[in-house]
Amino acid sequence: MGGWLMAGIVVLSEFVANRIAAGEVVERPASVVKELVENSIDADATQIEVLVEEGGKDLVQVSDNGHGIASGEIKLALTRHATSKISDADDLRHINTLGFRGEALPSIASISKMEIISREQNSDMGAKVVVDHGEITDFGEVGAQVGTTVRVAELFYNTPARRKFLKTAITEFGHVLDICERISAAYPRVAIRLLHGDKVHIDFPRVNTYKERLIALWGEERVAEMREIEAGEPGVAVFGFAAPPNIHWGSRRNVRFVLNGRPIDSKTLSAAVKRAYEGKLPAGQFPQVMLYLEVDPDLVDVNVHPMKLEVRFRRTDAIFKAVTRAIATGIGAKSDSRVFDSAGGRSPSDFKLRGGQSSPPRLDFEQASRPPQRPITEQEIFNTPTFYNPPHNDRDEGVLPAFWQIHGTYIFAETKGGVIIIDQHAAHERILYDEILKRLREQPGVGQRLLFPIAIKMNGIQETTLKERRADIESLGFEFGPSTPGHILVEAVPQEIPHFGEGKALLEILDDLAEGGGGTRAIEEFAAMAACHMAIKAGDRMTSEEMSSLFDRLFATESPYTCPHGRPTIVKISIDELEKRFERK
Repeated sequence: MGGWLMAGIVVLSEFVANRIAAGEVVERPASVVKELVENSIDADATQIEVLVEEGGKDLVQVSDNGHGIASGEIKLALTRHATSKISDADDLRHINTLGFRGEALPSIASISKMEIISREQNSDMGAKVVVDHGEITDFGEVGAQVGTTVRVAELFYNTPARRKFLKTAITEFGHVLDICERISAAYPRVAIRLLHGDKVHIDFPRVNTYKERLIALWGEERVAEMREIEAGEPGVAVFGFAAPPNIHWGSRRNVRFVLNGRPIDSKTLSAAVKRAYEGKLPAGQFPQVMLYLEVDPDLVDVNVHPMKLEVRFRRTDAIFKAVTRAIATGIGAKSDSRVFDSAGGRSPSDFKLRGGQSSPPRLDFEQASRPPQRPITEQEIFNTPTFYNPPHNDRDEGVLPAFWQIHGTYIFAETKGGVIIIDQHAAHERILYDEILKRLREQPGVGQRLLFPIAIKMNGIQETTLKERRADIESLGFEFGPSTPGHILVEAVPQEIPHFGEGKALLEILDDLAEGGGGTRAIEEFAAMAACHMAIKAGDRMTSEEMSSLFDRLFATESPYTCPHGRPTIVKISIDELEKRFERK
């Protein structure tokens, strides 16, 4: 007999409720770091130190110099839905703090061993509370500095099913690094220090401007290439930095958003950035953008995600318009447009919400995205690895010896059954991809030494990925020298690297591995990246001989019909289809 077997309805205990909440709020050690650091910022801390051990699995400790918790309220802070941030439902409409639900501390305490020491400015002594399995086991006065220290040990120790799903210490620490960097970008006037055991990985001093903090995160060379952008709509202010379209990456990791001081992910904002760069980036590439938004709290719902990573906008059109206009205007400006100088940059206090602004001139996307016209050289098309040119009678489809190029982008070839149209860039990508992949598999680890080794700056995720997957990276031909926190010395690179730069290639490969690519995937990703940069471009003019050679080499590959990114290389139109179009049949 079908149906539900119903038990009596009961009210869950506080302990069970906290464990359920912990499942929503705490995914991994980085979640704990996020909640505790946000609490420190809400407490007006100007100095925050984060210490983790074993990637945070064994210990997460966050110390700050904020205003502290009164000794009479420290137990209350461990009670679910106890908060100093809101007091009634109306407050939810204009939240201006990072935390507000009062769930983080009790939820974390229910799945760990927690200790809190805190002292207010006007108190001579601090208070200490110890919690095990969600129960307070010790409470009393203690000598302490002004501020709060929270120690979270043995995360998920009482939920082994959750603990076994945690990754390696290096991977978990990479997520901790990432969240600390995101928060650091939002709060330049807060000094943030991160240690893994006794090793310092982040030590950002207090600075006055967003630009100074961005340099600490991404490096001066990368930030110098970016342009300051700004736009506004009623209730919406957008400010930030965007790189021109010629600077692009194979990962979305270089597109960051901060909304009202809160690092977020947003499909709306991502779509707006995509629209602003539409037609300007190669397929599968992403821009380099750091956006700060101030939006009227009445227009934002930050309570739609347990970890507050995503938000819902009530005026999506205004947000979308402000972001696209800011970026399009900034990256479309002429070479003498405002690029921030060494003394420039905005401070958080300079960035205020204001009313609507007049729209700047619209960018001519079609003109801006049109590639330069230039003839392609014989060397570029012929002098590539393992050149192969099969005889004409091996050609697919019985192609006749005549080729036409239109718009410097597409090649037309007549066949016995109709016509073939080839995307020259995609076709050349496929050819080079197969040749590079063959070399990497037959000669792993063979690279070329640099006359002058270069130091590459990495973000937290990239740094931990390199440590964990170094053998995979070295199999491509990279060789490394000494490293310091956030930097690695590159002494040798794969043979194809000179075509597009040592640093960018390494960082994009690390990003791909961090997103789940295995060792084989690292080789394939590099081959695809190198092929894309080395291939002829749309707008490159070709001779008949070059087009014929490209065609022959394409059909000598194992997968001639798609490029490495999955886009089609060829479109076939049969005589039957043409005759139907012209109503001859």
